[in-house]
Amino acid sequence: MTEGLTEHVAVGVIARRRIPELDRLVAELQLLEGPPREIIVGVETPGAIDVSETRDENGVRWLALPARRGLGYNRNRVLDAVNCDIMFGADDDCMPEPGWMTRLLAALEDPHVDGAVGSIRIPPAGFLGDSISALGFPAGGSAGYETMFPVADDGSTTNISVGNSALRVKTVRELGGFDEAMTLGGEDTELAARFEAAGKRVVFVSSATIVHPARTSLGEFMRWSFVRGRAKAQIARKVTAVGGLVSNRLASFGRILRQNARDPKLVLIVPLLVLNVALQQIGFLAEMVSPTRPPGDEQPG
Repeated sequence: MTEGLTEHVAVGVIARRRIPELDRLVAELQLLEGPPREIIVGVETPGAIDVSETRDENGVRWLALPARRGLGYNRNRVLDAVNCDIMFGADDDCMPEPGWMTRLLAALEDPHVDGAVGSIRIPPAGFLGDSISALGFPAGGSAGYETMFPVADDGSTTNISVGNSALRVKTVRELGGFDEAMTLGGEDTELAARFEAAGKRVVFVSSATIVHPARTSLGEFMRWSFVRGRAKAQIARKVTAVGGLVSNRLASFGRILRQNARDPKLVLIVPLLVLNVALQQIGFLAEMVSPTRPPGDEQPG
């Protein structure tokens, strides 16, 4: 490991339940090339009132989290447990490829870089799954990170995908951690806005790749689109420059259509894109009319 960086890092994962993919991820994280690491996994646990911790035989720290408090809350409980300078993030159903950790970490050798995000690979998943991936879902999908998010010539980006990232813990804590009002998603988008406002630099590392399964169910895609719309309403309450996020997303539509202009999937990509926009708008309006509150939140609706 490069001298000057911490000799110990953390990998934080959150999950709504313990699924087989999560156990495979944890096993792989222990084997990846890179520095010594602690692995902290926060899992929503029915009946849990407060956060409790156990360690398994491999030293993995498992946090039992109260259910349905939201993604911002869950990420903060993992962040609270971190005792390292750098925290990696991976989603519970993903699998890092060789070099993922070391390549993200190398970007943080620059003391002026506070975060690094990697690329994503979506395995082939049939006509519907591949068409959904072509829309940039999930996490950039087969469209590619640079199609979905701005990347400058020097690699700087204004986006954080925390499920494929390495962040300086001190910076995240100085900025107040994750916003727990972001219960449905977008907690990393809101954090990225604060990184940018504070002049903190995030870079995109194309060679640091994580594999994410495709969405292959139309019903799942529709539910996700609606919830994503609600999440965007939560972001809009917090991020004053939300217009920039919207304009970037609209610009990505054009890039996606041009990218697939000669692809047979275009016959499905176009209606899926229209459906996604419509459902996100419905979700946005639903959240504005009736805001989601986590259990125990006494704020007036």
